[in-house]
Amino acid sequence: MGELTGQDREQTMLWSIEEMVEPDSMARVIDRFVEVTDLKKLGFRTEPAQTGRPRYPVKAMVKLMIYGYQNTLRSSRKLERETRRNLEVMWLMNGLQPDYKTISEFRRENLRPLQKLLREFVKLCHGWGLIGGELIAIDGTKIKASNNKKQNFSRKKLEERIENIDRQIEEYFRIAEEEDASEAKKSAEKPIDIDELLKHKERYEGYLREMDETGANEISAVDPDARLMGNNRGGVDMAYNVQSAVDAKNHLVVDFDVSLQPADQGQLSPMIRKVKKRLKIKRFIVVADKGYYQGEDLWRAKKLKVKTIVSKQKAANPKDQPEMLHIENFKYNAETDTYTCPMGQTLKSHSKKTTKRKKYFNKKACEKCPYRDQCTNASKGFRTVTRNQYADFLNEVDKFTAENMDIYKHRQQIVEHPFGTVKRTMDGGYFLLRTRRKVRTEAALLFFGYDLKRAYNVLGFHEIMARLDAIISAVFRLFDFFIPILNYSGN
Repeated sequence: MGELTGQDREQTMLWSIEEMVEPDSMARVIDRFVEVTDLKKLGFRTEPAQTGRPRYPVKAMVKLMIYGYQNTLRSSRKLERETRRNLEVMWLMNGLQPDYKTISEFRRENLRPLQKLLREFVKLCHGWGLIGGELIAIDGTKIKASNNKKQNFSRKKLEERIENIDRQIEEYFRIAEEEDASEAKKSAEKPIDIDELLKHKERYEGYLREMDETGANEISAVDPDARLMGNNRGGVDMAYNVQSAVDAKNHLVVDFDVSLQPADQGQLSPMIRKVKKRLKIKRFIVVADKGYYQGEDLWRAKKLKVKTIVSKQKAANPKDQPEMLHIENFKYNAETDTYTCPMGQTLKSHSKKTTKRKKYFNKKACEKCPYRDQCTNASKGFRTVTRNQYADFLNEVDKFTAENMDIYKHRQQIVEHPFGTVKRTMDGGYFLLRTRRKVRTEAALLFFGYDLKRAYNVLGFHEIMARLDAIISAVFRLFDFFIPILNYSGN
């Protein structure tokens, strides 16, 4: 059998970029979305400057940004290369080739408007019926920051480094006293640069002063907003805690946030407020994992008229303690405001009625109890049970969660889907930009890229294009309606 023969490289051909882009390419959807979106309303400066050299069209730059974040091309240098070799990018840009500085500067100048692209698309999806608004899953994930762990300092680390520098300087002068300074450098195992050490010491002391002024527990030298957070591999990374709210109907990201707090506790009610504002709905059900189980936060969610399905955290019982003495076996009696321990003894409250966290114990009963040493390791010699002000309400949450475990079991399928796609398929497991303000823009573009892909997969190319075209048709119908009225008013 023979082999296939390609075309001669010297052959002159007539073709257009339009013919080289697939008819159902995602690039065409991106192009149509940007064309029907009012970029000026989102905050983009669409009017060209009256002086200076001509600028690149805002629509073309927005298309480039969306395409890049959806296709693992977030770096401005990578995007610059794609404008010269990627046919879809060349088609989107109409052949324009901005350099990496222009691309980077456009992103820097339009942080807020670029974030609003996600909000605009969510509004469209809600109007198209792709978002149910009945069940919302909320979760957080850690995404690496552009800051090395070595450039993150706690107070303890700074004090240790300053102490180490002082020790090196002291050793240097000790040797210098015994020998000539030049001989000291030669005799030392590693030459000591006093000026460099003093420079580092001054920098570390500056960090300590800054921590004293701000009250911060840690400080990052490269990205000041990045924090040391635990990852799912049992280690720690410099990262941001990215929160997302995902609608259960088609797994579309409704809204997001970027938190500097490693824990998810306290993040639930703020995310609920965002969803209510974004979708303009009053009542729905929220499902979240045990990381969000916090009385005060769940109470705020109830005040927002939202039902919550949140798994309860397991009580931290000592490993060597018999199961019958675990905290869950201490029964609360609401009528008498007391606890009954597994041995049948009554533990009374020894706190004021207004105290937010009450303590219950019975010293005399614990003294005579044969299980005292196994029941408590406290030096005071008696078992104490605490109960906070939200305990009764948390029982209601636990009951509602237990009744809806079939919904809770689908939580991961709903909310982990976007995170998996963003981190793996879209290479969004790390941020390129620094500071929370800029990182929010990256997160918004990543989630927007995900939502666009998801809507494309759910509706199909022809349907999503038809719905985007309908927006243009609606605008023209309004235009045709008002023009005769305006002409009549003018006459």
